[in-house]
Amino acid sequence: MKLLINICAHDGIISHYCGVGTMVHRYIKTIVSFIKNSNDIIELNLITPQYNELSFGYSKEYSYYSNSILNAKVIQISNGSNGEQNFGEFDNWQTLCTNTATFINNINNDRYDKIINIYNDVPFTDLANKLNFSNKNINIWIPHSTVKIHSYDAYTSENSMKYYARLGLEINSISFINTHINCYVACISEYMKEHLITEYGLHKQKIKMLINGEILDDCTLTQPVSNKDIDNLLKSLNENKILILSYGRAEKYKGLETSMYIGSKLNLPTIIIAQSYYKTQPILDEYKKIASECNSKLIIDPPFNLASIILNEYKGTLIVLLPSKRESMGLIINEIRKLNKNNILVVANDIDGFREQIKNGIDGVIVNFDNIESACDEIRKNLDENKIKLINKKAQKTLVKKYNFIRNFNKFKKGIL
Repeated sequence: MKLLINICAHDGIISHYCGVGTMVHRYIKTIVSFIKNSNDIIELNLITPQYNELSFGYSKEYSYYSNSILNAKVIQISNGSNGEQNFGEFDNWQTLCTNTATFINNINNDRYDKIINIYNDVPFTDLANKLNFSNKNINIWIPHSTVKIHSYDAYTSENSMKYYARLGLEINSISFINTHINCYVACISEYMKEHLITEYGLHKQKIKMLINGEILDDCTLTQPVSNKDIDNLLKSLNENKILILSYGRAEKYKGLETSMYIGSKLNLPTIIIAQSYYKTQPILDEYKKIASECNSKLIIDPPFNLASIILNEYKGTLIVLLPSKRESMGLIINEIRKLNKNNILVVANDIDGFREQIKNGIDGVIVNFDNIESACDEIRKNLDENKIKLINKKAQKTLVKKYNFIRNFNKFKKGIL
C-alpha cells in the first residue's frame, strides 16, 4: 500500500507552546516509528500555519526535528497574518482552512492508495467541509478542547461574539462529519467522547478513540538544560522539606490562583509558574496581587522547561496541584507518572477528564478545589512518604495499562485503515 498522511496542527510541528503541540509531536514521533517498521510506502506532510522565528512559541528544536524526518515535508500555510498570528482568530482559521484545503485538494490522488488527513483543534475545525471527497480520503478531526469546555478561558469570556463564532464552527463541523462518509472525530479521552456526544450530538459510529498518553520507551526526550539562575533557585527550593508546585498557561480556566490560596492555607512554600500569551495580559496583574497576599513565589515566562527541572531535581516532598476548572484530559498527570518518582504527589481538581485519570487515594489524589478548607484537609491526609510511594506504585500500573501511547495509537491506526 502507498499511503499519504497529512497532519495539520497549529502547534507541535515548528512551534511548542501548549498541550496540543505536545501531543502533535507525539503523533509525529509515533507515525515516524510506524513508517520505519512498515512494509508500506508512507509519505508524511506536516501542515502548520506560517511562522517566523519571532512568532509566539516558535521552537528551533521542534522545527529541526520535523524538517529532518525522512519522506516528510513541512508545509507552512498562510492564515492571512503573514506569520504574526500563529493561532489567530476566526478569520485566520477560515483562511487557514481554505488554503490548507487547496493544498490537499491539489495532491494527485492517483499516486496513493489512501490519503489520511488528521487535523487538530480549533484553527483546522472547518477543514473537512472544504476538502474534495473520494473513497481514498479519510478525514479525522481531533478536538483537544471545545469552547463549551473552555468557557472559563479569557479569550472566549471577554467577548461573546468570539464564543459564538467558535461554537458555530464546532457545531457545523460535527454536523458535517455526522453526515459524510470517511469523516470521523478522534476522541482524546472518554470524557471528551461523552462530551461530544451529549453536548454536540456526535454520532457514536463516527468516533475513533485516540487516548492521550506517553511514549513510554522514548529516551530521546530533551534533557532539561539548567543555568546559573535556575541552579540558584533549585538550591533555595531544596532547603524546604515540602514544596507546592503549580504550572500552566495564564488562563482563567487553569485556576492557578487557587494553588496560591492552598499554599497559604497549608503554610507551605509555593511556586507558581505562569506562561503568558503577552506581557500585558491582564490576568498577570491579578496573579501578582494574589501571590503577594499569599506569599507565593510567582514566576512568569521562565525557560519553558523550568517545571521539568524542578520535578526532576527537587529532593523533598513535592505536591503538584492541578486546579483547572475544566480539562478534557491532563497531560501533566501522565508526564509526572512517567518520571516514576516517589517524592511527588499529584493533587487534581474533581472535574472532567481528571476523574477519568485518577482513582482518589489509589494512583493520585482528587479534591474539590472550590472548597479550600476540605482540599487542604485531603492534602494533609496524604502527606506521608510511604503513602506517596504506594500511590506512585499504583500510578505506574495505571500509566502502562491505560496511557501507553504507542499501543493507543496502534489501536487508532487499525480502526481507520
